Amino acid sequence: MIFFLVCLLLVAKSAGDCSSSAPKRGVTDICKNCTELPEHLLDCEDVLDLSESNQTFIKQYGYGCSKMGGESYDEVEETFVVCKSLEDFTCYYDPNWRQPEDRSPEVRKRDRLFLSTFKKPCIHYKGHYFQTTLIFSLLLGFLGVDRFCLGWTGIGVGKMLTIGGLGIWWIIDIILLITGNLTPNDRSNWERLY
Repeated sequence: MIFFLVCLLLVAKSAGDCSSSAPKRGVTDICKNCTELPEHLLDCEDVLDLSESNQTFIKQYGYGCSKMGGESYDEVEETFVVCKSLEDFTCYYDPNWRQPEDRSPEVRKRDRLFLSTFKKPCIHYKGHYFQTTLIFSLLLGFLGVDRFCLGWTGIGVGKMLTIGGLGIWWIIDIILLITGNLTPNDRSNWERLY
């Protein structure tokens, strides 16, 4: 029994911290490359929204979103994201893996940053619920509350001053909302109800 514990201690001690050098693959295979870790063991940044910026960044660095959101799955873009391993999890950092080239080499090495092996969808949520907006549109749409909720402040004021365009604008907005043509002004997607 003591022999078994001593052997286990020696194996654990020989594994050590593998964060700075390439692991010696052995029987235990304890040390993994950071890029091989599953997503729940990584601390990844949000997707990079470049829809209103210079589009050459995506071509030059290989990640970022040229368009955020979409009505259907096929319309939503996907992109790689910048990740690092969780603080308390040790893994082998490979400086030869795809790196976020927009960061300095010192920052990449210090923070152990790398581009993910998986892609994330180019969507973001800002607290807009379709069901809530529809109820606001049905009950208070003639005062422009639905437009204020979605961030269309100028149109909301116009709708409020004209009492929903004497009801016509109110009906049109309900139809636009139901058909998916009235969306949040900040291009965010509708929050999901679970």
